[in-house]
Amino acid sequence: MKEITNVTIVSTNLNRRLLENYKDYYVIENNFSYDELLQKKKVLFFNILNNLSDEKLHKLFEYLKDNNILFINITNDIELSLYTDYLMVYDDSKILIEGQTLEVLKNEKLLKRIGLNLPFMVELSFLLKDYDLINEIHLNKESLVDELWK
Repeated sequence: MKEITNVTIVSTNLNRRLLENYKDYYVIENNFSYDELLQKKKVLFFNILNNLSDEKLHKLFEYLKDNNILFINITNDIELSLYTDYLMVYDDSKILIEGQTLEVLKNEKLLKRIGLNLPFMVELSFLLKDYDLINEIHLNKESLVDELWK
C-alpha cells in the first residue's frame, strides 16, 4: 500500500496479525486523547471506533486530516469505511481487494461472499440509481438528500 493519508481496513475476522504489516504506526486499542494523537505522525485504530457517534467520528477524522496525521482504521464495521478515501478488505490475513473506497464498495458480490454487507447509504444509492432516481452513488446522507431534492 502506498502512503495514503486515511485508510480503512475491514475484515470479518479481525486478527492482531494484521498489525504486523503496519509496524511504523502507533497502535491505539482503547481510550485516547487528542493530545496523544498530536504527538504521533501515524496512528492505527484497532477496532475501537465502532461505538463512536457520527459526530464524534467526523470530528476525529477531521482533526487527524487537519493535523496531517496519517491514520489507518482497522475494523469489522464496513460503515466506517465511508469516513476514509481508501479501503482495504482482508479475509483472514490476506488482502482481497483494495482501492478508492467507492470503487471497492462496487464489488458487492465479493463483499457479500465474505460476509460483509454494503454500508446502508451505498446500498440505498445503488438501488435508487437502478431506478434512475439519482445519477451517482453517495457515501453520505446529506449528498443523497441534496441530489434527490434538487
